Amino acid sequence: MPPKNSDNHSGASTSADKSPSSTNGHANGETQPQSSAPQKQRKRPGRVPVSCAECRRLKLRCDRKVPCETCVKRGCSAICPEGSLTTGKGSRLAFADAEELHKKIDRLRKRNTSLEDALRVLQSAVSDDQHPLLMDDAMDDRDPSRHKSAPLTGPPLSREDEEFLDAFGTLTLGLRGESRFFGQTSRSEYLVYAPEYVPPCMSESNLPHLTVDMVDAARESFEIPINDEFEMKKKLLTLLPPLSQACRLCEIFLEHGEYLWTPIPRNQLFDEILGVIYRTTPLFTEETNLVSTHALSLLFMVFALASSLDMEKLPYAVEAREYYFMARLALKCAPPTHDCTLWALQSLIYMNVFLELGDWSPAHPAAHSAWILAGFTVKLGYSIGLHVNSSKWQLDAEASERRSHVFWQLFFQDTWISFGFGRPPIISLSYVDCDMPKDTEESIDNEGHKHWGYHTWSWQYSKLLHNVMNQAFAAKTPHYSTVLDLDRQVRDFPIPWRMRIKCGYPEDIPPTNAIRVQRWFCMACKESTLLNLHRAYFAQALKEQPSDLLRHRYGPSVMATYRSAWRIIEGLKEACKTVAPILARTRLPWSQCLSAAIVMCLLVTRAPTSSLSTASLFELDRVTELFEEMGASSQPAKNNLGVLQKLRRQAHEAADKSECQDKSHPGFTELDRIGGKTHLISKASTGDVPSPAASSKCTPSVTSLDTPSVAVSMSPVPMDSIHPTIMHDMRTFEGVGDFQSVFTPPLTGPIDLSTPHVFGDHEMQQQSPQPMQTVQPQLETFPDMYLSNEQFFNPPPPAPSSFDGTGTDVLNMPPPVLDATWQSFIEQLGF
Repeated sequence: MPPKNSDNHSGASTSADKSPSSTNGHANGETQPQSSAPQKQRKRPGRVPVSCAECRRLKLRCDRKVPCETCVKRGCSAICPEGSLTTGKGSRLAFADAEELHKKIDRLRKRNTSLEDALRVLQSAVSDDQHPLLMDDAMDDRDPSRHKSAPLTGPPLSREDEEFLDAFGTLTLGLRGESRFFGQTSRSEYLVYAPEYVPPCMSESNLPHLTVDMVDAARESFEIPINDEFEMKKKLLTLLPPLSQACRLCEIFLEHGEYLWTPIPRNQLFDEILGVIYRTTPLFTEETNLVSTHALSLLFMVFALASSLDMEKLPYAVEAREYYFMARLALKCAPPTHDCTLWALQSLIYMNVFLELGDWSPAHPAAHSAWILAGFTVKLGYSIGLHVNSSKWQLDAEASERRSHVFWQLFFQDTWISFGFGRPPIISLSYVDCDMPKDTEESIDNEGHKHWGYHTWSWQYSKLLHNVMNQAFAAKTPHYSTVLDLDRQVRDFPIPWRMRIKCGYPEDIPPTNAIRVQRWFCMACKESTLLNLHRAYFAQALKEQPSDLLRHRYGPSVMATYRSAWRIIEGLKEACKTVAPILARTRLPWSQCLSAAIVMCLLVTRAPTSSLSTASLFELDRVTELFEEMGASSQPAKNNLGVLQKLRRQAHEAADKSECQDKSHPGFTELDRIGGKTHLISKASTGDVPSPAASSKCTPSVTSLDTPSVAVSMSPVPMDSIHPTIMHDMRTFEGVGDFQSVFTPPLTGPIDLSTPHVFGDHEMQQQSPQPMQTVQPQLETFPDMYLSNEQFFNPPPPAPSSFDGTGTDVLNMPPPVLDATWQSFIEQLGF
């Protein structure tokens, strides 16, 4: 009778089992004699590997399927179960073929989507029924991965939902495992320089008043205590500037605080901070109270910001950096994590402002630090209940005003810095009942109407922006009707008369530099919001119907994006005529202009035959010239000048070609990334971009047909859901056969910008096309939201051949297929 363990030989044998002795021994049921020499331990009979080779190599749990789920997720199901992703040289992974395969899959997916869209359009022209190949069941049959893989907690995602998951931003992965995320509204320069780290342009080693140990201590977290707090305080007090210089810096701080930050009230700055610090300097002892230490930190931040904007000093002055480190050291002498005061919170708020102003490196390391610090500051504000109405604790009026003043500074900063990175804001208005402080800048016009001051306006608009972020850029994608409703809220948000751009019109009292910068900021707030709100839909229209953009179902978003980009460019050009030295030291205007230039470049390269391409190329030339002119005095403009020049070069190359560009060019992939497509940048796998196929010239998409009937079926948006300003702009471009004819020779006197009518009282005349160098868009106007709300125009009746409904409810359609959005388009830059 065979032994009991003979049944274990149903599988493959081990190497030990293959020896003759072991085989005979098992067969005869005998025990082999023991040998004096050491023998290798035999493996148990029948033990075979149950996990695949790749899971064993990576020490991952394997589900024992073929292919296993782990290999499927990693994109290497073809090698499961015996293959391994190694080259044979160490542990280096062979990802080249996998990356090429993913790119090919991505191209096939895009091609498949285009064919489905074309089939959907053609089917709608012949029948009201859905084509069988477009039904969900047909799609599921075509994609086996959608079967049996849906989570048990809910139904599988629709095709629209799955495709839209490809438009949520960029994730970078470093060699050491570090990662960073940039969301949908992320500023363009962050995305341009996301793949690589660019070292700072300036060194912080040459700080004459600070030792290396002091700088190292200042860089550390606020939770790390100073070794000798008393000695550090005495050292910092000796570094205070003379009183006369301190007073001058405080005046500069208050001057620029009218538009770049919220300043401390004059009486508090001079009486409670400056005066107290300088009067009691000799009396500082080990028992110096907490408030005085935090006030010292705040005073150093006042000096740092003032030195940054001191026009008698060069930009990025060493003194400013030194004062910043002194402020951090003073705050570390009394860490706010243990005992927090309003002075400490304001010092932290100004540190964020300083980091944004002083971020001279293209790689934006200081801006990222500011985002981290802003979150820390918000939590400290929560810890002392700033978000709660102070009347609940029966605080006196002055204390309540101070608390609310600091909270709304904090809210403004958190909202805008989160918007700039495309990340969720930390403060939730659902938990806020803190009233806004009294508006000391409030004005009353001749008709008795009250108008907000600049800082109150900025806080109120930040509340609207916060709502836009929650509705339009949250995890759940809104319907198009929600986007258009948010567009209307932004455009109709009032701007006080004195803060509206007048565009060359004479004024009774010449505006101050502060008012000029305020006007630019108000314009930039609205236009950057609108550009980000519409740019994903703008990108989708470019993908589906580039030859007739304004008749696409997202034509309103195309026009809104173009006009916002135009106003950002023209607004900065106008502001640089008077306040260039101030704007040269800030990053925001040049960042927004870069986004506007990308829009203009896309209109030329992706839609060269559209009615907007000629004007876009002209504006791209103008904004590049502005960057070239300001590059000598502005480091932010200089950092982005190379990007602008490359955009202009690509646009002119596209305009000079009679056929569309090769979509397989590596530049298109890079512009796609910066355009909004979900993207992963892994520094471990950055290599040469594969060369395009030799015969990969693009052909016009079926969805780009010029047939009016097809175009009408793509744009059934109801008229009452579109803002009148957008409607007027669309009719202007739709009503002109040749875009050159919307330009007229220079007019005598200022252009009438008091109403949004592009042609106003001037009769449009058909003229022969002019050379690009002589074309002047004299009649591109700012809408009523920057001028007179009382003169808001009434749109003419809609043109039935262009925008009548076809029975399709576009406003309540599921989220669109936005696989070619903002980050994805910017991959075309080729960086």
